[in-house]
Amino acid sequence: MVPDGFPAYTRILHPARGRNAKHIPWADIAQESGGTMHRLVQFHDLQRAAKASSKVAVHPPEAGNLPPELLRVLCAILAEHTGTPDSCCFCLWEGYGWLDETQQATMIFTDASSQESIPSRAADRLSPVLRTAARSESRVKLPYREYLLFEGPLEVASELGRFLTSECFLAQSPNLFWPRDHAWCVASEIDLFCTLVAGSNDLAEKLVAEPRLEAWHVFADDPVGAR
Repeated sequence: MVPDGFPAYTRILHPARGRNAKHIPWADIAQESGGTMHRLVQFHDLQRAAKASSKVAVHPPEAGNLPPELLRVLCAILAEHTGTPDSCCFCLWEGYGWLDETQQATMIFTDASSQESIPSRAADRLSPVLRTAARSESRVKLPYREYLLFEGPLEVASELGRFLTSECFLAQSPNLFWPRDHAWCVASEIDLFCTLVAGSNDLAEKLVAEPRLEAWHVFADDPVGAR
């Protein structure tokens, strides 16, 4: 998921979602279910135990996507641990359906006071930068994954995504990104409910200590899935 050879590794858990998309930390679900939090904790194990007693619907975290407000918190810490925050590389998985210009979708708003159904094509929902990258044949190729590649300052990490309407933007965190000095590397693998960070010991300590992030120290050879 991320390169080996770094001094420290961190696992940031993507929050579960409650009513009105409210973020729910995994620790809250563990407390309700009597489960135990640890560095390899798996969401579905906690959720199965919590379902019997919970009166509130809890939806799984979004796989491969750290919410934009948490991504900004992460990036603010990352910026302090690189000498090249203005020069970073970002990889976005090419397989997202919303990148395909041949696909057409219709958005239906459930609020009676909002807009009516709006048909749109993928090309209508992409920024010019994303549209150009999606049309290009250039790809970053890794085992089982191919990515679009972008360069820019760290602060644009939360600008990837697509528009549902002119005012409704759905952000997609980069699936991989790193600074030009290779001080760290971040991965939000498309099938995982967590984001992995490889970097220095100081960076790992800062991430774990940040109260807005549910982060755990892990090891490079830890498994990423349920066992």
